[in-house]
Parts: sequence; C-alpha cells; structure tokens
Amino acid sequence: MLLLNLDRASAVPLYLQIAQQLAARIDAGALAAGEALSPTRLLAQRLGVNRSTVCRAYAQLQASGHVESCAGGYTRVRARAAATDAARTSDGHFDWGSRLRSATSPAQSVQAVGDGIDFRPLAPDPRLAPVHALRRAMKLALADDTAGLLDYPSPLGHLPLRQWIAERMARLGATLTADSVMLCNGAQHGLDLAFRTLLAPGANVAVEAPGYACAHALIAQHGANPIGVPIRDDGLDLAALAAVIAQHRPAALYTMPNFQNPTGITTPIAHREQLMRLCEANALPIIEDGFAEDMKYFGRAVPPLKALDRQGLVIHVGTFSKLLFPGLRVGWIAASPTLIAALAATRSTADLGGSALPAAALWQLCASGEFDRHLRRLHTEYRRRMQRLIRATRTWLTSERVRCSVPQGGYVCWVEVDGGGPSTRIDSPSDEAGLIAALAAAGVRVTPGANCYPAGHTPAGAAFRLSIAQVDEANIERGVQRIGEVLRARRP
Repeated sequence: MLLLNLDRASAVPLYLQIAQQLAARIDAGALAAGEALSPTRLLAQRLGVNRSTVCRAYAQLQASGHVESCAGGYTRVRARAAATDAARTSDGHFDWGSRLRSATSPAQSVQAVGDGIDFRPLAPDPRLAPVHALRRAMKLALADDTAGLLDYPSPLGHLPLRQWIAERMARLGATLTADSVMLCNGAQHGLDLAFRTLLAPGANVAVEAPGYACAHALIAQHGANPIGVPIRDDGLDLAALAAVIAQHRPAALYTMPNFQNPTGITTPIAHREQLMRLCEANALPIIEDGFAEDMKYFGRAVPPLKALDRQGLVIHVGTFSKLLFPGLRVGWIAASPTLIAALAATRSTADLGGSALPAAALWQLCASGEFDRHLRRLHTEYRRRMQRLIRATRTWLTSERVRCSVPQGGYVCWVEVDGGGPSTRIDSPSDEAGLIAALAAAGVRVTPGANCYPAGHTPAGAAFRLSIAQVDEANIERGVQRIGEVLRARRP
C-alpha cells in the first residue's frame, strides 16, 4: 500500500486528504485498474484515523468514479476509458480553440472598478440605487400576480411595463403601442436579437467610429462586418455614410444619437432629419441605441430618431440598466409590430421569454412614480458631476494638443491628444498604450480610444474615454488634474 501523508493542521478534512491523494495515484497509474485498496480498518490503523474517516474517503472516490465496490466487500480501482490524443492541446485538454467560429472574438468585458480613480465603469453608481424602493416593488409585484410571474412569460414581456414604455416614448414624439414594444434582457440582448434577426453571414453594418466596442464585437460574432463611419462634432459624418452606403450596401446602421459612447456627443435635430432622409432614400434600417436617453442635463431635449420615423425603419433599443439596476437586466426594443413579431420569434427559440418578476417590479416602480423621483435625483447628482468634469478639463487640460468633448448629458467624455509632429511623443496610435499605462501608473484608469474602433479602422491619434458614472466630484477633479500632469510630463 502506498504511504499517504496527512496534515492534521490543514483546513482540508482528513477524509478529503485521503481521497485526493489516492485519486492522484490512480490518475498517475500508480494504482492499476482492478487493484484492491486496503481494507478500511487496516488503512485506518496505519494512518491513525477513525475507520469512518477512511469509509468516507472511499465513498468520495466512488462518487468521483475512481473506485467501485466489488463482491466480497473489496474496493477496487475502477477501469476507466483512456483519453484519446485527438483534438487535444499541449496541456492535454480538449482543443476548443479549433472549434470556435473565426468571427468569435472576446468582446470588451465589463470592467471591475480598479485601484485609484477609475473612469472606466459605465454602470450607474450603486450608492445612488433605490434599493429599498425595489424591495417594496418586488413584494407588490408578487402580491399582485404570484402564479403568473413564476410561469413561462410571453416573449414580448410584461404587458403593463410595455404599455408604460410606449406611453413614455409617445411623450417624446414616437407613436407606439404596447404591440410595438418588446422587453429584453438589457440593451445588449436587444442588439443581439436585432442583429440575429436582420444580419445574414457576410452582411455589412455601418457603425460609428469611434463607437460602442461591444456592438462591434457582437456584429462580428454574427458573421457580419462592422464598417466604421467617422464621428464629427455634430454626429455621424453624413457624406462618409453616403459613401459607405454606396460602396458597401450595409444591411443596417447602428448609431447612438444621444450622449454617444464614447464621445458623449448629442446629434442636433437638423442632423437627425438629414440622417433620416438619407436612410429613407436608401431603405437602410436604423438601430438606434438609446442607452442613456433620459440622462440629459443641459439644453433642450432632442427627439429620438424613432420620433422622426415615418417609414417604420428605426429600431429603438432602450434599457433601465444605466438608470436603475444593471443586475435586473431589463431593456426594451421599440419597432414596427411586424418586426417585433419577428424578434419575438427569434427570441422564443433561444430563451422562451425573459424573467417576468424583474419587469413586474420595475413596472411597480414606474407606476408609483418612484422611477421619476429617482431620475430627478440622478439628474441632480450627475449634472453636478458633469459640470465638475467640464470645468476640470478646461482647467487642467489646456494644451492646444488636447481636445475634449462637452457632453450635454450621459456619463462619458472623449479626450483626444493630437499628434503634434516630431516635437511630441504622443503622435501616433501606437503610443496610446504608453499613455494609458502612464495614466494607470499615476492612479487614473481610462478606456483606451483604440478599443472603440471596429477592426481595420485606425484612429488618427491617441484618445481615451472618461466616464463619471462611478466617480464622485472630488475624484473627478483629482483625476483630471493627474491626467493633465501626465500629459505635460510626456512632452519632450
């Protein structure tokens, strides 16, 4: 019998130490198939443990398939099928890499808050979340319809919440009914459904450059090609979009007219009208991402593209994640009823419909007025944060080489560091990584600009995104000051 070494000071139970060591010897071939293990009483005496400890270890080995009980009371090593060498990597594991679709690439992951001042997260500050109101809403929802909320839901989602969304968007100028709205598991799921329903393999999609990185990756995962259209101060470069339409015949346009991620730009009404005319003339569907539609702090509200939609070609995707609780995963799609029916059919084959309870609880929040009260609190807080950010950039990022957007709402601001020729070290995209690393060393984390461009598109210079979603006013000031110090230090 092989000797076993037990560590009685370890937090690992003795029975598990015995089982793990015997399993390791079986896996290594030191104990052959059919070989009998020592009787439990004998092994317990040798190890100086209770017999029940050995019995428990043998039971663990039997559960894991290493041994089996045989006639006569013996426990023997179980014969197991040997792993073949086919489709294995150098470390002995199955070669999944060779089975992945070529278009599958890791999307930009949700960033956990890091050390120092972290301008990367785009989820709302959890310190502002109305947790107690949600708890009450959950109880009310269950009290209203316990059985219905725990059954399979309609793929369209909770009807009262859909009606509330349709009425709210109607106040923005969009003519909708509940049949024009489908709930989904957040905006990302809505985009996935739209792309999955509309895009054939090899299709092209016009996207903003810079734009939302996860949308670019999602388009690629569906076997389609994101084609970048430059962003100007007033939104998409419409001349460039017209050229993309003529050359690439995209199947759809994906755009964020309000508080665009990552630039923070809001498109004016005249630009939106021109964009609609261009897309109508070319029968080009528009996927409008309204991820932060309600977060306007300055100036007059501009109606969404869906409110200007005369032909039913706009698919508006919204979400509660950037206003309330990202973890609830409730968003919506507003589109023509014909397309909503197709989207619902697509969804039914994947998840049979979303979770009804979170949607019902959110409707309780909305119907009670708590959502609007929370939204006013958010506006007060984030208006101050955005004002602080704008003032800080004007104070600390004063170089002629630095250009910052001035958002009217939302959470993000875009910072570009122009290439100044041979006299500056930040003169190419290749040095952006060095700038991001220098900022991190100074205790400031930002989203690199290169992450925001579709494959094959190269930004003209170094850039990065700042998000105030989870950064308070004091740290906004300190963070931008440190950014200015790093930029000045990197000048020759």
